[in-house]
Amino acid sequence: MTEIHFHEYKKKDVENAMVVISFPTVGLISTIVANYIVSNLKLERIGALISDDFYPAAVVQDGVPTPPVRIFAGDNVCGPANSCDQLVVIASELPLKTTSFAPLANTIIKWCREHKCKVVVTIEGTNSPGPIDDEVKVYHVGSNEEAIKQMEGMASEPLESGMVSGLSGLLLYKGNLEDFSVLCLLSEAHVEFPDSRSAATVLGVIDKMIPQIKMDPEPLLKEAEIIEEQVKKAMSQIKPMSPEELPDTPPGMYG
Repeated sequence: MTEIHFHEYKKKDVENAMVVISFPTVGLISTIVANYIVSNLKLERIGALISDDFYPAAVVQDGVPTPPVRIFAGDNVCGPANSCDQLVVIASELPLKTTSFAPLANTIIKWCREHKCKVVVTIEGTNSPGPIDDEVKVYHVGSNEEAIKQMEGMASEPLESGMVSGLSGLLLYKGNLEDFSVLCLLSEAHVEFPDSRSAATVLGVIDKMIPQIKMDPEPLLKEAEIIEEQVKKAMSQIKPMSPEELPDTPPGMYG
């Protein structure tokens, strides 16, 4: 069974926090959004989640090697209806084994409960069957009535039916079983390359949850076409991998 433990870099009171979860998904939109938030709000690294089952690599930041799954935090009025006064981001740029999803979901909810966090917000990209037009939609799913109510008036639509898989799906239904508030934001994204355009649309929703700064998604939009063209070109030059060499693919959602 996968064992996950918490390493503390800095003691931080995160009671009443909004906790943003970011692991690789379709279009890498959660990764783009999390990096943008951590960078712009200058959140501090306060801890890490460590497991022998996580991807065997060190993430080097400012010359310091760190575990793949890091926890950042800062004092920020945030959350739906601005009901939180701490912001936490649990993030990794590296994919997870499917066998790690359930233990990680349990660890995150347990950690949030122990630290009296208020709400978990997870971000998912959904597979786009074709070209995405300029009107990218964001959908939301809540684990309980409190979470759903907090999304009233936000720039997203409720997902009435469908499936959310992977870590986000587990967090949603475990939050429902334990009556713990979990929100999932979903946006269509390109499968083949990083989708900065969809990430910027999700940031438009997240922005309303973090009023202390006005996040500007325009740089992401301007960068989107450049990134997409570069990745397309690079992918066209990559030698195809055998099925045995392929890593686990990021989970998505279908409706």
